[in-house]
Amino acid sequence: MEEICLKSANLVEIPDSILKSNCLKLNLDFNDISSLPSELCESLLNLVFLSVNGNMLETLPLNIGLLTELTELYLKENDLIELPESFVQLKHLQKLHVTGNKLKAFPKDLHLLINLTELIADENNIESLPNTFGELKCLSHLSIGYNSIRCLPDNFGNLHNLKELDLSHNSLKNLPESFQCLPSLEVFDMTNNKIYSLPHEFQSSRTLQKLLMSQNDISSIPAWFSEMENIKEIHLSDNHLNEMPFPDDFGDRCSSLELLDLSGNNIKGLPENFGKLKALSFLDLGSSFEELERNRMISNGNDIEHLPITFCDLKNLTKLELDENQLLQLPEEFGLLENLIYLDLSQNILKFLPESFGQLQLLKVCLLSMNFITHLPASIGMLKSIEELKLDNNMIELLPESFENLTTLKTLDLYNNNLKVPPTAVRKFKCLKHLDLRENDFGRTFEDVLNISYTPTYPVRDPDLQNDWRGRKRPDIQPTSWVEKKDGTQNTGNLEDDFLHSTLISASALWRQHGQTDVRSKTLNSSMSITNGVAENETENKIITAVAQDEEYWDDDIKSISSETSSLSSPKSINFHADVLSDSDWEIDSYFEVPNNFRKTYKHPTNDESSKINRLFLPSDLHVKTVGRPEIWHLIEDGQFDDADLQ
Repeated sequence: MEEICLKSANLVEIPDSILKSNCLKLNLDFNDISSLPSELCESLLNLVFLSVNGNMLETLPLNIGLLTELTELYLKENDLIELPESFVQLKHLQKLHVTGNKLKAFPKDLHLLINLTELIADENNIESLPNTFGELKCLSHLSIGYNSIRCLPDNFGNLHNLKELDLSHNSLKNLPESFQCLPSLEVFDMTNNKIYSLPHEFQSSRTLQKLLMSQNDISSIPAWFSEMENIKEIHLSDNHLNEMPFPDDFGDRCSSLELLDLSGNNIKGLPENFGKLKALSFLDLGSSFEELERNRMISNGNDIEHLPITFCDLKNLTKLELDENQLLQLPEEFGLLENLIYLDLSQNILKFLPESFGQLQLLKVCLLSMNFITHLPASIGMLKSIEELKLDNNMIELLPESFENLTTLKTLDLYNNNLKVPPTAVRKFKCLKHLDLRENDFGRTFEDVLNISYTPTYPVRDPDLQNDWRGRKRPDIQPTSWVEKKDGTQNTGNLEDDFLHSTLISASALWRQHGQTDVRSKTLNSSMSITNGVAENETENKIITAVAQDEEYWDDDIKSISSETSSLSSPKSINFHADVLSDSDWEIDSYFEVPNNFRKTYKHPTNDESSKINRLFLPSDLHVKTVGRPEIWHLIEDGQFDDADLQ
């Protein structure tokens, strides 16, 4: 038998039948084997391929050197502490993978593996390499990342056939002088070390295609950077660069560059000839933090204040990150970046966008959070591909009329702006999944706000949504409308099938505008009679609860309310189709999670997966209750009712 594969067979030891098979290839991956018998090395002398990944091996047979025909050996994800001395007798071994073990060192005579071309030993405890390591003349791929290596042997530069080198996540402070003699490197990864300087010369500069030097202590770049005529990717994020590090002719000679990451440095400006990088498709000059919540007091980006005019010549850019800089404005020709798909300009000092911004026809994600934008250009309605638009923490007071053309939007974040009028354009956004309108100062009555969500997918003329949603006949709806039943009564269930409409309509009893004093008369229109927070009907009174967040009840007269204080820590998900909500479900700034298939496909066609979630973040003015639950009122915001007329 030439090949035996027993992957994931729950083996704890190797069956005797295998030892008698005289096979050439043996795969025992993902079993529970704790040791290989010495008989294996004595019986399978013709074995050329052995894979024992994902087992529980702590040692290898001392006579493993008998497998002299072995060319590929895979020992990943085991518990090996060392390799036996006989290991170096595997003269024909070409590929050795020992990632994810506990090796502290290689055998001192490792160089005797004269045919070794690929050595992968990431995620071990290796502290140093043998002094003879440079004699592995055939080695072309070396990956020893995620170890504890502090220095490289002096003869490391003798690895003349080395094409891919991964030394990432070690403790290297400098490179040996011989390192500059490596002539064939194509991929060089030194991410997350302590390197503060690079060799003044580098023979691989013309063959190098990917250079990864992020998370080091580099403050300057040697001249050979402009000689990298085949370079496609440069990663230099999280270093100590104070200026654009490349020579003046870098753009002319490195015309193949496609990705440039200089995030998390201290760069203050870009050279005028930056636009010569014609092939550039990914540019990151922003923050290197991905998960940290944005804060105006914390910045990890660069300090770029303006972009040169030639910047707009980078017409192949598809992803541009300039977040956490000091940009005051964008070039008027910014719209020439017509291939942009992803744009992050968060946390700058932008006050407006150029009129050409609407020319970014392919833009899908636009992040403009934490700027000082007061208005949007009318051309923004031309962003016909936009799916995610974040404008939170700006100073926008009014959205342009063209905003309603952004019908492809799935996420719209307008949190913490100065909007006075609810964005009625939302009613046309049938793909919307996430809407955040919190921390705005809407000054309109609730019946106007309802029209935000009203999507006219059915024939209707100016319906009064606040007064007539409970089932009373509306004469303004045509008999052919699917909102109306055959007997003339309304099909309120169909109205509730509209996600935004149903969400907002269910909150009508608890709407209160900022500064409104006569709260009760304008918001409590149900049949429930409430005086000083207490219903006349004893049954109804049981469900009335005043909820406070870190404050006392807002009126000393309300002492007859039977209540339980709920924890109001963070927004939570509420199923607004449940029959009854517990008091703990009433939250400030709550959001709703609704299965996507809640919207019937024949009424609201959608191509999204049924597991997707719709989210609507409501302003703190708007607190939603369950449809059918008696309308009650609650303290909804810290001190918000202090000015209310409660008599």
